[in-house]
Amino acid sequence: MINTLNQHDYSHHEERRAFSLNTPVLATERLVLRMPVHDDADELAVIANSREIAEMTARMPHPYTRADAANYIQAVHEGRVEGYVYAVTIADTGRLVGMCAVTNRPPSGDLEVGYWIGRAWWGKGYASEAAGAVVDLAFRVTGTNVIYAGSRTVNPRSRQVLVKQGFELMGLDEIDTVAAGRVAIERYRLTRENWLAGKARDG
Repeated sequence: MINTLNQHDYSHHEERRAFSLNTPVLATERLVLRMPVHDDADELAVIANSREIAEMTARMPHPYTRADAANYIQAVHEGRVEGYVYAVTIADTGRLVGMCAVTNRPPSGDLEVGYWIGRAWWGKGYASEAAGAVVDLAFRVTGTNVIYAGSRTVNPRSRQVLVKQGFELMGLDEIDTVAAGRVAIERYRLTRENWLAGKARDG
C-alpha cells in the first residue's frame, strides 16, 4: 500500500478541503475500527517499527519510534491529518493490529484510502476487512464519486486488497517515499457507480 498514513509533512493543512473529523466507530465481523488515542502510542510504535511495512508506504519512516507514533496521533487529534483515521483493533481482544484511513490528497482534495497491518497479522484478511469498512463509510457520508488508492508494484498483497474492493488499475507512476526512496507504484480508483454495483452483487 502507498498511503498517507503516518505522514510527517502536515504543512498543506490549510490547502485541503474541509473534511469531517467526527470519526465514527466501525465494527466489522472481526474488527473494531476506532480513532487512535494517545494510549496507543507504545503499541503503535512496536508494530509499525518494521522495514517491510515502512517500505510499502509513502511517508512512514524506519526506524519508527514512540515519538513518531505520538506525533502522528497528536496530528490526527489536532486535525492536521484530514479524514477518517482509524486504529484497527481485534474485536475480541481490543489488540491494535494496524491502521486504516480515508484522507484528503493535497492539494486536490481527492479522497484516498490507505492501510497497513502489522507483520504478525498478515494473511488473515484484516486489511481487506478494514479497507472495505472505510471505503463504505466514505461513499455513504461524503459526496465523493471516486476514491483513489496506490500500491507498490512489488506488493501483491496490497493489490489483492484493492481488487477485492473493486478498485480498477489506472496506470503506473513513480513517487518518492521516506523509507525506500523513489519507487514504482500502481494507481487505482473506485467509482461510486462500481461501488454500488459491487454492493448489489453482494446482496
